[in-house]
Amino acid sequence: MVTAIVIPILIGYFYWITIKEAKKQKERWKNVSMVPSEARVEGTILSLHTEKKRFYHKMYILETTCRIQNHTGITTVVYKQPYITECNPPPYTNGDVLQIVGRWDGELFLAGEITLMNK
Repeated sequence: MVTAIVIPILIGYFYWITIKEAKKQKERWKNVSMVPSEARVEGTILSLHTEKKRFYHKMYILETTCRIQNHTGITTVVYKQPYITECNPPPYTNGDVLQIVGRWDGELFLAGEITLMNK
């Protein structure tokens, strides 16, 4: 008799927790490219690599990693965006001069906005 009451309550509780967690992760996925504008890096692209990574269950992100040469040395820049069917990687090539606004995360620079300066 007790199990007939307790088990559906437990199932409902864990279902509610799962739905709440999925909503939170979807919001994080939508905002993955929103990086605070704390610093700026300018330089020439040495290498560019884009890959699709799993974020949460069926949600993916497109992560572009650039190595930028500037007057202070070589900087690794990571630009993340939610992966959807219309999503395209940034259209930059080696040798392009970029201005990148974002923030530092240890040795990596997380990009929020990328602007092409000139070729």
